[in-house]
Formats: sequence, C-alpha cells, structure tokens
Amino acid sequence: MAPQDETYPPPDSPPITPDPLTATDNASVTVHDQGPISETLPDGADKSPAASTAESSIRVSVTLLDQLMNLAGELVLSRNQLLQTISSGSVHEAEAVGQRIDLVTSELQGAIMLTRMQPIGTILAKIPRLVRDLGKEQHKEIGLSLIGQEVELDKTILEAINAPLTQLVRNRVIHGLESARNRQDLGKDPCASLTIKAYHAAGQVVIAISDDGRGIDGKQLAERAVAKGVLTAEQAQLMSTKERLHLLLLPELSTDEQGVDLAAIKESLDQLGGSMDLDSVPGQGATIAIKLPLTLAIIPCQIVMTGNERYAIPQANLEELLRIAAAQIKDRVERVGDAEVVRLRGNLLPLIRMADVLGIERTYLDPEQGDRKADRRHNIADRRSRKTEATQASSPAPVPADQQRQSPDRRQSPASALNIVVVSTGSLKYGLIVDRLLDSEEIVIKPLGRHLQQCQGYAGATIMGDGRIALILDVADLARMAGLTSVEGSKRAAEVASEALAQSRERQAFLTFRSGLNEQFAVPLNLVERVEKIDRSEIEVLGSRRVLQYRDSSLPLVRVDDAAAVEPVADQDNLLVIVFRLEGRDVGLLACGPVDAVEVTSDIDTDTLRQTGIRGSTIIGGTTTMLVDIHEIVGCLHPEWFAEPLPA
Repeated sequence: MAPQDETYPPPDSPPITPDPLTATDNASVTVHDQGPISETLPDGADKSPAASTAESSIRVSVTLLDQLMNLAGELVLSRNQLLQTISSGSVHEAEAVGQRIDLVTSELQGAIMLTRMQPIGTILAKIPRLVRDLGKEQHKEIGLSLIGQEVELDKTILEAINAPLTQLVRNRVIHGLESARNRQDLGKDPCASLTIKAYHAAGQVVIAISDDGRGIDGKQLAERAVAKGVLTAEQAQLMSTKERLHLLLLPELSTDEQGVDLAAIKESLDQLGGSMDLDSVPGQGATIAIKLPLTLAIIPCQIVMTGNERYAIPQANLEELLRIAAAQIKDRVERVGDAEVVRLRGNLLPLIRMADVLGIERTYLDPEQGDRKADRRHNIADRRSRKTEATQASSPAPVPADQQRQSPDRRQSPASALNIVVVSTGSLKYGLIVDRLLDSEEIVIKPLGRHLQQCQGYAGATIMGDGRIALILDVADLARMAGLTSVEGSKRAAEVASEALAQSRERQAFLTFRSGLNEQFAVPLNLVERVEKIDRSEIEVLGSRRVLQYRDSSLPLVRVDDAAAVEPVADQDNLLVIVFRLEGRDVGLLACGPVDAVEVTSDIDTDTLRQTGIRGSTIIGGTTTMLVDIHEIVGCLHPEWFAEPLPA
C-alpha cells in the first residue's frame, strides 16, 4: 500500500471535530452526525505513553462481565457432572452432559466475542477532519454524512481497515467529486455529498462510501486497459459494466497520481476475508462497498477434501455447492479456448482443479477395488480406462478432438461424480473441483507459522475435532495461482459466451420436486432461498396454520394442495421445506424429494393445467411438470401480506 500523504492526520493523532467557522468560502465540510461517535480529545490532550497504551485495552460493560462469570460457573458445574458421569459409566447421562457442555461453550464463545467488538465510530471519528482538509486543498464544498457508527466490528479488523478506509475516502474526495464551480456548470448543488454508511448484511458488515460526483466511466477504463495491454479489444467488448468497473482494481490501473493504490487496498481486504465492490453511474456518482466479516477469530467454513487432506473454505466466499453426476460430465463440462468451463444457469463458470493448483497428485476412487489410484486424465471430461491411462501416460499431450473416441460414455459410478465448490472473490466467480464435500463447521483460525507464511493459497490453519490440521484456503490467491482473472479469454471464449447469452434468453432454470408421489412440480430457481430437510414431527399446527421453528422464529408453511386440486403431500416422515422470500417475509413450501435444479428450453403451456396456484406446465426429464405459482398460493392463504391485491 502506498504511504499516506502529509495531508493525512497521523494515525495516532486525536480525532478533531471539524469546525464550520474555520471553513473557507470555496472549501467547507458539513457533518451530518447520524450515530454515536467517540469522544474527541482537545488539542492539549495528554499524549504520554500511558495515553497511547490505551489503544491496546478494551472497555467492557459490567453486564457482559457478569454474563461471562455466570457462564464460567456453568462450565465448572458441567465439568464436575462430566467427571461423575465418567466414573459411573452411564452413557445416557454422558450424552446429556455433553449436550449441556456444547450449549454452554457456544454461549461462552459468543459472549467472549462480544468483548472484542468495538463500534466503527472509533475509526470514523477522524474522517470529518480529513474531508475538511482535502476539501480546502481541492477547493471543494463537501457535505459529509456518517451513518451507522454504532455498528460493531472485531477490534483487530477495525485496526486493519483504518488505513484502507482513509485511502478510499481520499480517493473519492480527490477523484470522485467535482469543484463547486464545475458542479454549478453541470446543474448540480455546489455542495457535493459524501456518505459513509455501515450496516449488517448476510452475517457481514458492509461499509459503503457513496458520493454524487462524476462517477466512474467503465468504457474509459476499458480503453485504458486495452492501451496498456492488459486485455484485448475483443475482451473489452465482451465485458459487462460491472467487470469494466472492477478494472480499476487491477495493479496496472489502480494507482493514481496521489499515490492511492486501490489494488493494494483490495489485497489487504482479501487478507481479512473481506471484499470490495464498485458501482457507478457516470455523471451521477459512485459507491465503493467494503464487506467484512464480523470477526477473524471464529468463522463458518465448508470443509472439503482433496487427496488425503482436509481444507476449509470460508463461507463468506462460498456461493453454492455443485455435484455433476458421472454420466452428465461429458455433456456439461466444455472446453473454451484453453480453459474448462461448466454451464451454470446460462452462464459460463471457469473450473479449477484444486489438486493441480496446490501441486497435489490427483487421485480417484476405484469403484471395483475400493482404493485410490492416480488420475492421469488431461481433461475433466475425459473417460478413464486402462487403454486411455496407458495412452495418456506415454503421451503428455492431450488427445486431439478428431482422434477421441465417439462411443457412449460408460461412467456410471457415483464415485466418479464431479464435486464443485462455487466460490467468488470480488467480481470473479469460479468453480473449485475437489474430491469430497464434507460438513460445514465453525472453525478457530490459527495463523501459519513463519516457515509457512510464504506459501501461496492459504489464509491460515485450524485444528479439527480429531486433532488433525486443516488449512484454510484463500480463494483469491488460488485464482491468481491458476492464472484466472475476469478479463482473460480467447476468440473461442467470445464465441461461446455469445452463444451462451443467446441460449440463456430461451433457457429457464427450475427446481423440481414432488408433493404427492405421482406428480412432479417445479418453481423458478431464482425465487428459492434455500432447501431444508425436516421431520414431519417438527411441524406444528397453531390456530389452523402450520409453522416450523426455524432460525429462532416461526416459519409459516404452505402446501401446493392448499390452493390447487392436486395430490396432498405424501405421508412420510422425511420432508423438504423450500424457503422463499416474499414481501419481506420467509415462507416455506412443504415438498418431497427428490429435488433437482434443471434448465429447460421447452415451451410452457399456460392453458391445459392452469388453476389456482399452478401457472402452467412443461416437460422436464420426460415427465409432465406443473409450474407452481408460489405468489398465488401465499396470496390465497395470507392476503394481508400483500399491499396490493394480486392480479387475477
């Protein structure tokens, strides 16, 4: 990261509230304080070593300390009960004590994490002075709004984002805002608006820096990238508006004349498990959003296995898990230029084999002998056989397309299925191929030792329940190691992308399921939030309505046969709940398996099977499938949810 200019206040200097009386006519800052802010020190405040050491201490409320003491007492009692249970040899009592220890430990973990949380206002306190000084230097009038200063983050993360946040504010003031005279010529308010807003979203903290300035011109960035040789003109034409904006984060385009390096800022955020997103409308303004985890100590991860080792992928980078059946690999995995991709809901998703990136020998499970053998396939879609293994072992070059066998694919073993973890980092999204998908767990992050800190691709390590070590993967680093960026491509990639775009207009993605045993249904996949497995005994009927205890709240449940004349839900213990988000509320649709995500191009018949809750039908997998209208079903059962009546 580039060093800060002298116009910055030193990091250890006390924050100073801007004084509107000192602002000049052509440079002023108005601060709209919309949240609590930390106290400011007077100019003559004590700057002795005792004052500076206060930064290493945290103020904790007495209520939280009392809670920690109570939980510690509960933990001691549970320990004593466990010791007694071990001596008595009662397995049933040991299970009960184990559940109690698990509950107390989870509560203790949450309480301890709260002791490290600090309001974000502690680092926003110096922003008004910074904006005022820059406004005076740049001859700009700026109205500053600080929102969400009470939002809390881990103290370690707060200290780490202090400098990047300051650099981003500096970048927006210098490059994003026009002078008062230029704004008047453009018909804008002479006083520019700069807003810094912090809020919670999807288990993360988002800090959005928004302005109403000149914005970011994506086309201009693409032209600069072509001129510098970062990408070709064909690649620039294929890029979306979002991808063009994110060109600003490339090292070749990110450093401005003031020394602000956005690429270095993004790298520091990646190390924290965060990300940066850009959005802009030229001439109207721009928004830079920083997404950060609440804490770095304990994070939820997806555990995967490659070879004989386990790895952890932070759920903050996890988009979805994809499993391609062995018989479908040949049809779904394609080769574009020199890269292998899979079509996912009309988009091309580049694939990376984790074993190749990390230098691990690729293996596969032999379905006949049950042991692992070396995988010598060059391409993901290649078939295994003794003949092809021998051929590929003697010839390192891939077999030309015109010499490949055209016989039907014989792979049918479940062990040959392709397990893909779809991950994202910034504007880049790709699929990571692993051997096995294990459970998701909350892990405690341990830093890598000094002898391992130079290893690329790892963000840390953790100790699993069996005492073995699992390395935490850095998905952004893996993409760089594989040479994968959002601007790489080829002429063939351009052709396939155009074809995919044309086909995506005709193809529709559905989630198929069953309600009764003899009828197949489908809902648009983009409406589905998640699918949960439940036991029929978990369903409660209160006031003639079905509900399910779900994530500390009651989830209303509906069925297709509540509105449509179809078979009732099958009488079985294991059911599915398809969760939707309608009108700001979660609602669950009871269903039965199997479920599958499919893409179809067949026409939808809106007449033959049309009825309340069923908007039509189509053919999926050779079966007539009724398309469920979840809005209509919920509207019949809960009309009060909708501000306006549903159309007939």
